[in-house]
Parts: sequence; C-alpha cells; structure tokens
Amino acid sequence: MIKNIEKFRKDKKLIQDEVAKYLGITRQTFSKLEKGNIEPTLWQAVKMAELFWVEIDNFINSDIKTEKTDKTDLEKYKQIIQFFIDNIKTKDYPKVTKTKLAKLCYLADFAWYYNNLESLTNLEYRKIQQWPVPDEFFRVIDELLDEESISIEIDWKSYLISNKERPNTSKLNLEEKSFLKKIADKWKYKNTKEIVDFTHNQLPWSICYEKEIIQYGLITQEDPSNVY
Repeated sequence: MIKNIEKFRKDKKLIQDEVAKYLGITRQTFSKLEKGNIEPTLWQAVKMAELFWVEIDNFINSDIKTEKTDKTDLEKYKQIIQFFIDNIKTKDYPKVTKTKLAKLCYLADFAWYYNNLESLTNLEYRKIQQWPVPDEFFRVIDELLDEESISIEIDWKSYLISNKERPNTSKLNLEEKSFLKKIADKWKYKNTKEIVDFTHNQLPWSICYEKEIIQYGLITQEDPSNVY
C-alpha cells in the first residue's frame, strides 16, 4: 500500500494534474490513488518515487501489485480472439489478418480499461515492430490451431485466419460481447494498415520504447474518439 502520497506531492509543490500527467493517467484516477481507493501498479509506484525523490522501500510495502496479476484468463482471451474472427468477417473478406486480429484485441483491452479502469484479460501488451501484443497472443493462436478451432491461410506475406467452428463465448458476459461487437463493427470494413496507423497514433504506443510493456493507464489520456 502506498503511504503519504499527498504529503510527498505537496512537499514537492506539485498539483494532482502534474503528477497524473507524469504517470499517464487522469487526475480523477490519481485522486483515487492518493486517497487509497485503488492501489497503483508497481510501475506507477516507481515513477512516483522518482518524481518525489524518495526511496522506493520507504514508499511502498511488499504487497504492491503489478499490472499483470493472477487474474489473467487465457481461456477468456481465446474467446475474445474467436469472437473477433467471427464478427469482423464480411462477404468479400471472410478471413482476418493476424495483425488486424492482434490490434482488435489490443483496442478492446485498452478501451475497456478506459471505461472501467481494468482490462478484460489482465495481459501485458508489449510494443514490438508493427503491433502492441501480449506474448500470449502467439501461444493462443498456436493452441487454437492445435485444437483445430481455427485455420490459417498464407497469402503473400499475410496470415489469414478464420474459425472452423462456432466460437465458445461462455466467459464473455452480455456487456462485454456488446462492447466487442461495437469495436468489430467499426473496423469491419477497414484494412489492416488503417488499424495499424490508428494504434500507432495513440499515446500508449507513441511514447513507449521498443519491447517495453505498454501501461494501460496511458490510454486514459486519449480523447474518447481516439480510444478505438
């Protein structure tokens, strides 16, 4: 648990907006951190310790949580992937590229966090080459292939993915399905380059280093029209 955030902030003559901007979160979210209503991630705690010029050991105790928790649910992530495969297809394009699929999952997780201050999957998204993607994405795709739940066709340099069976969505509630459907509908008729460009113009991607874990809190600084 963080101790004395308000005292440290005021000692440095900083206002809440300044600290929130430094952390890449909204002032409202920082206010909750300062009051102890929510716990910061380890990354946020380290950044505050740096900003306030205090020793991290004197700033937090050992039960501080990281963004990646034991709540990670790979089966739910599988269902999100297959839900998008099923809802992004059109008559002319019945398959989705692997890159577009990864981007849709990223947008869903970060957009859900934007509205609820929690992700759908609790996965960590890493900035690599053309996409923000969790390491588990590749593992899950391989598992779905092994289970013969999806098929992949290689067309030039693109990997085109389709479902081989009706996807199981038992881990997704009605609100989550409705939200995922909105994202699928928005991007259904847009090509892979368009969704790549969109995510690369967002703050979370633009300020992170290559191979760095992208912090969910950064998305809260985006304008609502630029979240998904």
